[in-house]
Amino acid sequence: MSKTVYRYQFEDEVPLDQAEATLIMAIIAAEALHGQAEVRLSMRYLFGDEKHACVIDGDNEVTRQLVLIFTQFLIHEFGEDAFQVTLISKDDRAERPVPGNGKPTSGGRGNGRCNGCDAGACAACGKGVEA
Repeated sequence: MSKTVYRYQFEDEVPLDQAEATLIMAIIAAEALHGQAEVRLSMRYLFGDEKHACVIDGDNEVTRQLVLIFTQFLIHEFGEDAFQVTLISKDDRAERPVPGNGKPTSGGRGNGRCNGCDAGACAACGKGVEA
């Protein structure tokens, strides 16, 4: 399990199905750089309808690059004020804005599973990060 989770909080006017489609496009772009297997093994994600949020779980360079691509796609598609992204470190449970976003903030749809997480231990499924 990784130590880093990126939490995207979307404004109410952002349709989550379109935000998820944007993430899929970012995943495809990351796969072009790193290969499909590398990307699939590097990250997990989950969208939460109730909190209108998404978490991306991954503590490696591939996930960091995917998050950069996803964030840029979101800015292009919905605008800078349509979402907030926060980096959550599981070590200290500290939340801090991702550099460049400047908006501090405090899931489930996604791939439909957590790739074998233990109950209560996986941030991608929303347990422990309140997605």
